[in-house]
Amino acid sequence: MPIYEKLMGNPFVDAGICSICEWLGRSVQPEQITTADLEQVVNDIAPLMQTDVGWRNLHGIFPNSVLTNAAYRKQDQVELLKRECKGYLDTILELAEAGDCMGCGRRPANTWLSRTNVPLTGSGRLRNFYPTFAEGAGYCSACTFAIQLSPLTFMGTGGKFLTLHSNSWKALRSWTRVCLEDVRQQQLRREITGCHNPGYANPRNGLFHMARKMVEFQEMRTDENMALQVYCFTNYNQGPELEIFYMPAPVFRFLRVVYQSEFKNAWRIIVRSAYVKVNWTKVKSEEDYKNRTNLVYEYLLEGRSILVFFLNRRSRKTRGNWELLSLYLKEVRTMEQTQLDKIKQVGDLIANCIRKSRRDRRLRQLERAKSYGECRNILRYVIRDRIQQGAPEPLFSIDDYMEHLFPASDSFAATPWRETRDLLLFRIYETLHDWLQEQGFVDDDEDNISDGDDTSQI
Repeated sequence: MPIYEKLMGNPFVDAGICSICEWLGRSVQPEQITTADLEQVVNDIAPLMQTDVGWRNLHGIFPNSVLTNAAYRKQDQVELLKRECKGYLDTILELAEAGDCMGCGRRPANTWLSRTNVPLTGSGRLRNFYPTFAEGAGYCSACTFAIQLSPLTFMGTGGKFLTLHSNSWKALRSWTRVCLEDVRQQQLRREITGCHNPGYANPRNGLFHMARKMVEFQEMRTDENMALQVYCFTNYNQGPELEIFYMPAPVFRFLRVVYQSEFKNAWRIIVRSAYVKVNWTKVKSEEDYKNRTNLVYEYLLEGRSILVFFLNRRSRKTRGNWELLSLYLKEVRTMEQTQLDKIKQVGDLIANCIRKSRRDRRLRQLERAKSYGECRNILRYVIRDRIQQGAPEPLFSIDDYMEHLFPASDSFAATPWRETRDLLLFRIYETLHDWLQEQGFVDDDEDNISDGDDTSQI
C-alpha cells in the first residue's frame, strides 16, 4: 500500500499532500510518493518557511511551533523543523484498511498533537478541548507530516487563511499550482512573503478569485461535478476562528463555462454591477473595490437568484445576452429548456406588441409591478392590446401560463412571479433597446456599471 492516496478526506492533510505532489512535479501523484521524496521536500521547503525571512503568517497557523516560538529563536530553527519532520518520517506506515488516525482513518494514531501542529485542534493539555478528554488529538505520522506543509496551499485574507477542499483532486491540484507558482516566484526574487496573498480581505470575494484562477487550467473540464468548500480560519493563540463557505457543483460548473467562453466579458460586467457602496467616479483599479461586498457572490453562495443583475433598468439594457442568462438558469437554477423557450416566446410577442403601439406604457407598467396580481393584470392588458392589433395567435395558452410562466409553488406567497417578470423584461430590453432609444424612451443610456437602482430594489 502507498503512503498517500487522492482525497484522504481531511482538508489540511489533502492540502499538504497536494503541496508535496506539486513541489515534486506536476505529473507526480500521491500513490507514487516515497519517504525519500518526503525528505527531499522537507530539505527544500524548511528554509523557505522561516519567520525570519518573511513567512510571519505562520504565527496564525502553527503557534508555538519550532518556527514561531520565541524560545527557539537562538537555535537553528530550520534544523529543528527538519529534525521534527525526520521524526515523523521514521515512523510512517503505509495505508491500511482502517485505523484511528483523525487525518486519514486508515492508520493507527501514533502521535498526539495540539493546535501547535494541527490548526484548530485543541489547546495543549486542556482535556476538555479533545474527544473523550484525551491529552491531544491522535494522528498518524504521515498525516502529521503532510499537515506541516499545508501552508503552501493557503491563501492569506485579511489576517486569516483560506484553505480549499473539494470532491475533486483536479480542483485541489489546480489551486495548489497557483499557490506554489507564487511561492517559487518569491524564492527566485529572494523576497519571501509567506502564503499566497492576492490582497483579498473579503473571504467570499477571495473564494471567487480562487475559482477564477483555477478555471484557467485546461484540465478543468466543464462536464465534471466539482464542489468547493473553503475554510476561512486563524489559529492564533488569542482567538482561533473558523468560517466555512460552500460553492455547490452547479455554481462552479457555471463559472467554468463562463470563464472559458465568449461570456467572460459580459460576466465581468454583471459582477461589477453587484459591488455595494462603490464610488465608481473615483475608481482607478480593481484594488479600489475588490474587497467590497458583492451581492452576486453572496447570492450564489446562499442559493438566491442573481437574475436582477442581468438587467440595467436605468438604461433599459441587458447585461449579457439570452444565451448567457439561459446558461445560468439551466445550470444554477435548474430551469427546464421548455420553460425558457416559452418565456422567450412570450417576451418576443410582448416586445412586438409594444413596438406596434408606439408607446412604452405597458413596459413601464411591467417594470413597476409590485405584486403577482399587478403582473398578471398587465399581461391581461397586453392580451387586449394584441387583440386590438389583430394578432393571429394568443399570447399564451392556459397550460403555458400554469406550467411555464407561473408554475405552482408550495406557498402562494412564494409564487415566482418576479423571476418571470424579470425574464420577460430581459427579453424585451434585449429585443427593443435600440428602438426604445430611437423613440426617446430611454432617459439615461450610460453604460454605467454603478446602477444603484438594481441593488436598492433587493
